[in-house]
Amino acid sequence: MGGIGFFMGGIGPDGHVAFNCQGCDHFATTRLDQLNYASQAAAAGDLGGIEAVRKRKVITIGLGTVTYNPACVALICAAGEAKAQVVRNAVEEKPHVNFPATALHKLPAAAFFVTQGAAKLLVRRQLAMLQTKAIDAPVIERVLVSLCCTLRKRLLDLNEADLAACPLASCAVQRSGRALAELAGQVRQSLIQKIERGSQVREKAKFLHTEPHHDDIMLGYLPAVLRHTRVPSNEHHFVCATSGFNSVSNNHMLMLLDRVERFVTSPTFNRLCSEKYFAESSLDHRRRDVWKFLDGIAAADDELRDEGAARRLVYNLCQIYQLPAAYGNASQLLAKVGELRTYLRQRYAGEKDVTDMQTLKGSCREFEAECVWGYIGWQLPNISHLRLGFYTADIFAPEPTQQRDVIPVLDLLRKVQPDVVTVALDPEASGPDTHYKVLQAATAALSQYSEETKREDITVWGYRNVWFRFEPFEVSTIIPVSLQTISTLNHMFLNSFESQRNAEFPAYEIQGPFCAMSQRVQVQQYDIIETCLGYEWFHNHESPLIRAARGLVFLREMSVHELLAESRALRQQTENIS
Repeated sequence: MGGIGFFMGGIGPDGHVAFNCQGCDHFATTRLDQLNYASQAAAAGDLGGIEAVRKRKVITIGLGTVTYNPACVALICAAGEAKAQVVRNAVEEKPHVNFPATALHKLPAAAFFVTQGAAKLLVRRQLAMLQTKAIDAPVIERVLVSLCCTLRKRLLDLNEADLAACPLASCAVQRSGRALAELAGQVRQSLIQKIERGSQVREKAKFLHTEPHHDDIMLGYLPAVLRHTRVPSNEHHFVCATSGFNSVSNNHMLMLLDRVERFVTSPTFNRLCSEKYFAESSLDHRRRDVWKFLDGIAAADDELRDEGAARRLVYNLCQIYQLPAAYGNASQLLAKVGELRTYLRQRYAGEKDVTDMQTLKGSCREFEAECVWGYIGWQLPNISHLRLGFYTADIFAPEPTQQRDVIPVLDLLRKVQPDVVTVALDPEASGPDTHYKVLQAATAALSQYSEETKREDITVWGYRNVWFRFEPFEVSTIIPVSLQTISTLNHMFLNSFESQRNAEFPAYEIQGPFCAMSQRVQVQQYDIIETCLGYEWFHNHESPLIRAARGLVFLREMSVHELLAESRALRQQTENIS
């Protein structure tokens, strides 16, 4: 028929187009193929989890088929900073099998439709923007830090030859009207001030830490949490906006039900039933679940650990299914365990669960979060689970609403009366959809709370985690992270977040747990700043905290008004509203 006339597609994390992964022949035709790990991880969210994807092959149209007709109009769409590198490779690299989309170079009518974030590494596009926009301190910091990382040179060692070889840096410095040495010194001092700010600890402050998913705080800025929890005058409240049931696999639930079955046959179960341990919603009893679990971790005793998790799951089963087992009826509890086991084995990975199972899975994630914060001495009622209603298992989930999603956050603000509120920030709302929706709900609640109380002194910490990263020019605070802290993060994550040791929706950049990805991000951020300042600045510093740094966490401190402005701009851009 002459070939394809119109083709429209996206681009994957490894640069794949129509599932033609990195390394695919540019002349390949339509075929059955196997996805690489990065593409499997990226597709997991749409196809029911990584295990479901691994078991399947894909039927894909080949790059040779797409480009067979030289008059083909081929459009590739990309949104968000996560796609910036693959977009840059596809546009600026020469045709090569390592960059699948470069096969489209031969088509005169091929084009990319990208957002600003996805275009951030395109040199000609960025140069055009620099030639028209005001050259302020963040712009200078961005181009000079990038130049340092490219050349692996300190800021103070940059020279005019280095500048001339970089169109972006050359344009920015020239338009600023100031000398390179002066600007490099300015950027150096800015980075130092951010690290010094991140080395300070607030006192007599109330923190409300918010997260869309139960591991976002840990993966985003746990080192800052650890340092501020060591100050006795500070108070911390941790809140997850969603129940997180989508990230709990059927296999994990089957393992937890096995623990319950073993526990129910033990003498301890009968003793606890006599205390009405599972019948009452007692804070003390629910704390004891966590303590028992953590006792098992400390003693390297799997039996103790499993008992703690089983205690909580028995309580949740009794509450969700209204079981008389709460009063010692083990037979009905075991019957329910058998019924649930049958249900789980009959479901395919990613299939939408019935409401009760969603609630049960979510309660398992909530227990994991309580164990995490129990590591550092915080427990109920300083841990809240909001289960906001917009979070569903539907492909097209509803938008947040005032009554259902904003009011619960507002009520918590009224209760805690925080001095510092943390929120997860994603550029262009291109990260997990839940992050964007929680940001909008939290911003609306904070705005209303600020108006109610007339408080102008609330500080907002904006953070990102393994999905997206800040660049140094975007942040106000850089927090040193020692090897000890990295080790603590990994231990807390792997022992408390049992459901995420083998995550169903993993990060595509590393084949391992999310804590390993968080460690990589923090180390990479340290490498950027160490390159700019020189290793001597860190290793000869008078502060042992900075000398011990092997990773860095980037944070952006804002006022409520600044958060409101950013969130509003993000919403206008994402939802195309005025």
